[in-house]
Amino acid sequence: MKVILILLVICSAVRAQDGASPVRSIVNADVVEMSRAGLLPSVVIAKIKNSECKFDTSPSALVELKAAGVADEILMEMVRNPHGGGQPKIESPVSVKSATPPASLAEVKDVRNDNLPEYGDISEVRKFRRVFVIADDIDSQNLVINALQQYDGLDVVSSPDRAELFVAFSQGSTATSVVLRGLFPGTIDSRTKAQFVVYYKSASGRSRVVWQETEDIQTSSGLTFSRPNEVNVIRHFIKAMKKIRDQIVVGALQNLRGVHFTDLPKLFNRRLMR
Repeated sequence: MKVILILLVICSAVRAQDGASPVRSIVNADVVEMSRAGLLPSVVIAKIKNSECKFDTSPSALVELKAAGVADEILMEMVRNPHGGGQPKIESPVSVKSATPPASLAEVKDVRNDNLPEYGDISEVRKFRRVFVIADDIDSQNLVINALQQYDGLDVVSSPDRAELFVAFSQGSTATSVVLRGLFPGTIDSRTKAQFVVYYKSASGRSRVVWQETEDIQTSSGLTFSRPNEVNVIRHFIKAMKKIRDQIVVGALQNLRGVHFTDLPKLFNRRLMR
């Protein structure tokens, strides 16, 4: 009798297991049904987070859900979590390593700083003569070239490949005030700002800035009461070049005391090569 009861219990358990339906994913229609039943949005969202879902979150599907009365916070949760929180974890595919190794931090830093200049002193270019002029317009370039040619210590060249020194000039104007006088011409005051930079290519390949100056000129109705910016900055640069070269000559002359005249060429060459 006991054996028969055990068999009946086992058969009942097997039938109950066979009749159990598999867990079905929650879809859009289920969300509509729960919303129309009056469930709070927080309850529906909790169900989504704890169930396996398969939502259609295309624009047209979202429009239909909104028209069916689904709350916005529920729609937001469906978009953020279209597969719910009960779905099995999907392993990401194994990434294939790139043949090119990732750049090191030093390499990234070198690329980022590749165009940055270096800074030095005008004494570094005291022996340079060949100069190439760079300007943002032809008129300024001609003014700079003519001003440089007045100094015998520099030679202006027409190719950057032949240059030892580079002179770059740029400027821009901005209106500072406008005064109208009815039918009569008014006055327009503007300020012209010029940037003058002298540099050379160092051993590292970077531009090494050795001298720079910014010049401002106030203009009223097209009348300028001073020299053009180009002339001013060139005069200042030439003055600085002469000063640094004169220091070499003065230093050499100071060492002439007690030196025989036959040793003068060696002395001057030694000073100039420093």
